[in-house]
Amino acid sequence: MSTAPLHSPLTESFSSRRHAQHTARSEPDGAGSAGELPRAGWWCLLIGSSVAFLTSAYLAWSSLTSSAVAGCSGGSVFDCSHVLHSRWSSVLSIPVSLPAMATHALILGMLAWGAMSSRSPQLRWSLVGFSALMAGGAAIWFTGLQVFALEHLCPYCLVAHAGGLLVAAAFLWSWPISTRAMKWVALAATGSLAGMIGLQFAAEPPQTFEVIEHTAPQTTVIDPVAPVEDDELGEDDLFAPPASADLQSSVERELQRWQSESLAQWAYVIANPATLLLGQVPDAPAERKTATILNGVKLHTNAWPLVGDPNAEMVFVEMFDYTCSHCQQTHEVLAAAREHFGDDLAVMTLPVPMDRSCNPTVNSTPSDHREACNLAKLAIAVWLVDHAKFDEFHNYLFESKPSYSDALTQAATVVDKDKLDGVLQSSVPSDYIKKHVSLYKRAGSGTIPKLLFPRTTTVGAVASPQTMIDMIEKYL
Repeated sequence: MSTAPLHSPLTESFSSRRHAQHTARSEPDGAGSAGELPRAGWWCLLIGSSVAFLTSAYLAWSSLTSSAVAGCSGGSVFDCSHVLHSRWSSVLSIPVSLPAMATHALILGMLAWGAMSSRSPQLRWSLVGFSALMAGGAAIWFTGLQVFALEHLCPYCLVAHAGGLLVAAAFLWSWPISTRAMKWVALAATGSLAGMIGLQFAAEPPQTFEVIEHTAPQTTVIDPVAPVEDDELGEDDLFAPPASADLQSSVERELQRWQSESLAQWAYVIANPATLLLGQVPDAPAERKTATILNGVKLHTNAWPLVGDPNAEMVFVEMFDYTCSHCQQTHEVLAAAREHFGDDLAVMTLPVPMDRSCNPTVNSTPSDHREACNLAKLAIAVWLVDHAKFDEFHNYLFESKPSYSDALTQAATVVDKDKLDGVLQSSVPSDYIKKHVSLYKRAGSGTIPKLLFPRTTTVGAVASPQTMIDMIEKYL
């Protein structure tokens, strides 16, 4: 090592005369090998641990107080919320930023101890080495998770990890793992890191959603941007689709079908009176089904975008954004729940874009949501053209995560292109979005996805299929 040791009152105990360095190097198993610290190595340890400690302290404070991380509200790649609320953000329900603080505090403490005393250099170096190697290994592990598993990055986490890598590199550069003592230190650090990773794999994913109980009908909402109007609800607390849709209701269609069929049947009965004895009289149309949410608000199941059977036994409402990563995660879990319940479950899917151009509750539009409005309108247009094709296109938008141009091309292959163009040129898709946003404000605005049940609403991503199944069984 050609770098001269640092001689100062603060680092006197870490280095003595220059020839002692060569003596220590020639005695690989002696305690003297831990007696010196090169100038650059000392500063790297100090700076790296200080930066990592302060950054980890901020992340720990944010986690313990449930505060938003400043300047990291989300984006196509950088999304602190996604990272810090994942299953990998804690170990034994403890935020990983807390053990990170302890690791770097130990390094800083050993540096301070060495500055004040020359005692136990081997112990000091063993503790520094253990902490530095733990920090470096953890930095590699958590950075890899962000890149390959979560596909989102937390800038603050990356700063802390950079500090961890710096202290590990400084330690290895100053004292390579060649002595017997350092080999044991490296083994202990590796074992501890492996144990932490094992605990993370063994632990159940943390609950990432909140359950809100509704004890009274949600008829008003305090919203300074655009309050909900009380006349949004019609008779019997019915939340009606936009008037511009001009859609025939299922009752009207069923009534027309019934009238047409019954006229033909009654004509046959008149011509063949004996058929009366066989009870061949047309049945009246069934009553149109509604889904109840927010402790009293009702929606006709065939008047809104829906996946599944409108007459399914269990129906609830999902509010989401096709460009929202948490919504994409919840969609995967919902798909598993639908497979579990089969035709007994249907989901009314109401896109609520996190794009200010069509959602006034959004203060600013993150880059990854800039096509959210167009994608939502396109999905509604596909549903308006052909209800039967909506489920396929809905899944495509979540699973393929396409741009709007790609989604438009795909939509033209799913439904009739001319009809689709006609609907897109009308105001109907936009009017549906306005209605969705109005209901979203009635539900309290804020975080998506939202799952709206008769008397409860869940807010946030649901990560486990079994949790979703249990929740549906409990609340429906």
